[in-house]
Amino acid sequence: MMSTHAEQLHLWIREWLGRELGVPSAELVADKSFVHYGLDSVHAMMLVGDLEEHLKRRLAPTLAWDHSTIEALAGHLAATGVAIAPDHTEASDLLSRLDDLSEDELDRLLAEQHARQQPTTD
Repeated sequence: MMSTHAEQLHLWIREWLGRELGVPSAELVADKSFVHYGLDSVHAMMLVGDLEEHLKRRLAPTLAWDHSTIEALAGHLAATGVAIAPDHTEASDLLSRLDDLSEDELDRLLAEQHARQQPTTD
């Protein structure tokens, strides 16, 4: 059972995705990847920025890549108490290069990150 805080985060993320990606909230499934709904690198950064404003907390810039479903992101934020993000050297290096990358390159990086997080079936 989800905590009240996790449920509120779940609802907020669902509403944000519906509004920003133009997907009816009834079609958003909590355990499907954000990429499935068309979330690209620009929208991933927007999501984190809007979450920071909503929660009044600093978050890791790669949060939407690291927790790439509604369920995973809401659960992570609720479980961690949305603490200030640690300084991730790899993430910081990537973010410093964002302006130099094309949209296709950013989308490829997002897809690669998502693929690394998927459980393998042996």
